[in-house]
Amino acid sequence: MNSNDIAKLAGVSRSTVSRVINNYPNVPDETRQKVLKVIEEYNYVPHASARMLAGAQNRIIGLFIIDMRPEIDDKGKRITACQYFLEFTSSVVETASILGYKVLVFLVNKPSLYKEVKETFYDNTIAAGIFIGQNNDDPIIREIISAGYKVALVDQSVKSDESIYNKCIIVNADNYSGAYRATKYLIDLNHKSIAHITGEKEKISSVERVKGYKQALIDANIPIVNSLIVKSDFTEQGGYIAAKKLLAKTQPSAIFVSNDNMAIGALKAIDEIGLKVPEDISIVGFDDIEVAKYLTVPLTTIKITFAEMAAVAVKAIVNLTENNINFSANYIVPVELIKRKSCIELKGSI
Repeated sequence: MNSNDIAKLAGVSRSTVSRVINNYPNVPDETRQKVLKVIEEYNYVPHASARMLAGAQNRIIGLFIIDMRPEIDDKGKRITACQYFLEFTSSVVETASILGYKVLVFLVNKPSLYKEVKETFYDNTIAAGIFIGQNNDDPIIREIISAGYKVALVDQSVKSDESIYNKCIIVNADNYSGAYRATKYLIDLNHKSIAHITGEKEKISSVERVKGYKQALIDANIPIVNSLIVKSDFTEQGGYIAAKKLLAKTQPSAIFVSNDNMAIGALKAIDEIGLKVPEDISIVGFDDIEVAKYLTVPLTTIKITFAEMAAVAVKAIVNLTENNINFSANYIVPVELIKRKSCIELKGSI
């Protein structure tokens, strides 16, 4: 049974069936009821929109994971290869399930897929959408928000003069404070030559972590040395390459790495050149992914509570959907310094 069959049974055109399913206003009521009767009789459900027309509430949330990096395209295993995405995804699914919602997980790994992202909103396949991994101020997502759809964004800057972001939910970890605390912890251990491996400059989390790192140095009257700041991309391989580049020209006493995946890569690079953590170099990561505590040298890191971030995003979106309301909110989820064995206190000053 397809839309052509429905059109024949109802005695209308296929385009009329489409207009009825998508709730277009330019369909006579008599025709609309005729089509809906056939849809109900033959249990035809092409999209969530048909269920909505039959009186049921759409209880599907879209989770859109944006990851365009070609270097981590490992046979399509992008989500399972990244603990950040994996933990957040599982938490979204769990929270949504408790609230009686299903989750449609959609990996966007090339620009052409944005068309399908928009279609899931436009044809009412989903009631609302959560985005994670997108670049800050993504133009396609701006377009979706402007069209009036219910959206939650994870890792998105908020500007007071940007009216577009007063129409959605924004959930961020406290990236600035976390980076400040990570760097301050190293300073309190008497480190003064502290390098930083950054994430992608297009991600607001990366930008905020650089700011926190720099401010901690400034407050401790430690000069900011640009050669100690190495740009990377939040991947393990990126952390490895960045650490190799850094250590080829200098040897800081400590490195604050912008996420745990990169920290794991940095640990490999440090080991390859014959240095030891923490005896030669102390390391602090960010995220506290599950594997961090099980490394040969358990990683000191800043813990993000992925379950809490997911719960905040899902509950806010469900509230918007079930009450058919529009409101904006900017949630900042606290982070925590987790002290393990990858850092050491220096005796004297460097």
